[in-house]
Amino acid sequence: MIRLCGAALGFFAFSVTIVLGQVAGNSLEVTLLRAIGALLLFCCLGLTTGWVANRVLDEHAKAKHREMFPEVTEDPAAAPPDPAAKPAAP
Repeated sequence: MIRLCGAALGFFAFSVTIVLGQVAGNSLEVTLLRAIGALLLFCCLGLTTGWVANRVLDEHAKAKHREMFPEVTEDPAAAPPDPAAKPAAP
């Protein structure tokens, strides 16, 4: 998911920059240079966004797991005696 966000935003920025550069009448070299810069910048932004989204989903999954399966942290010595248990022989 992290790399997918980076790739998607990078390619989107690259294609938009190419189209806008050609519509504006810029030379091919200038348009490509700006498009590659936009690709790198938005790829980094997408990687960061994907990492944050991944962390949010992980934390949510952990919280749901803790909610559904609470851990028992009782001390066995402090537990009340079981009335069905037989007393130990001396």
